Amino acid sequence: MIAVACDEDGVVAVDVAEGQRNDAPLAKGVLIEAREAVGGVAEVLGDKRFDSDAVRDVVLDDLDALPVIPNRKNRKEPWPWDDEMRGIYKQRNRVEWAFAKAKQFRRFATRYEKLKDVYLGVARLVFGFIHVRKLAGTVNTT
Repeated sequence: MIAVACDEDGVVAVDVAEGQRNDAPLAKGVLIEAREAVGGVAEVLGDKRFDSDAVRDVVLDDLDALPVIPNRKNRKEPWPWDDEMRGIYKQRNRVEWAFAKAKQFRRFATRYEKLKDVYLGVARLVFGFIHVRKLAGTVNTT
């Protein structure tokens, strides 16, 4: 599993865990690293798998940000969820697009590297290439 933090310019923080492990425990480190890279975080978008009190506490206490995370259907004490948050949540597709672009790199998609540090290096390299492509814009880099 891989946890990613993005801003409007692209990916700013990445961490990797074993395939069978949930990436919610990685959230604290990735979010803190993202805050340091960008300077401040206003909102944290995540899907239902990040709906835990631990993740929400990190977002509220450590980052002083708004957690835009939908409630799981079995949550006993649901957090407020309104139309404004629903509109913000729609921006989460940027992360999905980043992964779709990253999976064009075969080495990243098939995870040839088995060591965490090596795969993390490949992930950072891939997202770096994506960012350079975005910066290049109309410049032909082939």
